[in-house]
Amino acid sequence: MTTDVTASYDPLLRKIHWATAVLFIAAMLIGFYCGLQEPGTSPRRELLEVHKSLGVTLFLLAILRLMVRFATTAPPEPGSLSPLVRVAARLNHWALYAILFAMPVTGYMFSSAGGYSLRYFWTFSWPRLFAGNKAVEEAGELAHGALAYLVYAAVTLHIAATLWHVLVKKDETLSRMWPRGSRGL
Repeated sequence: MTTDVTASYDPLLRKIHWATAVLFIAAMLIGFYCGLQEPGTSPRRELLEVHKSLGVTLFLLAILRLMVRFATTAPPEPGSLSPLVRVAARLNHWALYAILFAMPVTGYMFSSAGGYSLRYFWTFSWPRLFAGNKAVEEAGELAHGALAYLVYAAVTLHIAATLWHVLVKKDETLSRMWPRGSRGL
């Protein structure tokens, strides 16, 4: 793939994107695995510490990502995309942004109100703003669990669309976000 710097996202935004992708998929897989394990058992407890820490990291990266995104210019969309594909892509991207904020918030609500651990990678603990609030705990748990299905759908759709652009359309869409000095898929 050939890439024109003017047709690519800002280098910092590309780095944040790929860091987010790796951490997001790791958090998603850990969360899925933990959901299959018996509550209170090992390694579920330890993995949930990692899952929650990744969630907080993703929340902070999402804030940074939005700041960089609004401070930089996005490359033009490829002209070969139909209006329907453009709308679908925008909706999926906004869903992913919403998930990056909603999942950590609902997870925090659930853990904070439910009295669960809030340690960040076994270093310090986040404050419990909702300690003992059963309604917040239940709402956080319900929302976090329900949003997990949206996560699976949005991430699968995003990856499938990327593969479609690379393998079927063979266009330059991936090169807009692909790190410099690397080859596309």
